[in-house]
Amino acid sequence: MSNLQNLLAPAEESTANMSDMSIRELIGALKSTEDRLRHLPTFVPMGGRLVTNPERRLLLRHQRAVIASLRRRRATLRLPVAGS
Repeated sequence: MSNLQNLLAPAEESTANMSDMSIRELIGALKSTEDRLRHLPTFVPMGGRLVTNPERRLLLRHQRAVIASLRRRRATLRLPVAGS
């Protein structure tokens, strides 16, 4: 579970900084998150039963935040430029 605490801080921290990230940085963050998800088990034993991996849920939340940021960025790029 110590990994969960280590994962929580960077995910929250990077979510706050996403508005400052470039599109390339956001794509890199998405790639990194997807790579980590690919190698993480879906279920883990906890209390004698299999439960959804808490780290996986945090990574999925982070992935959704990165995708939302990329979509917002795309929408702002498609806006007409004032004065054109």
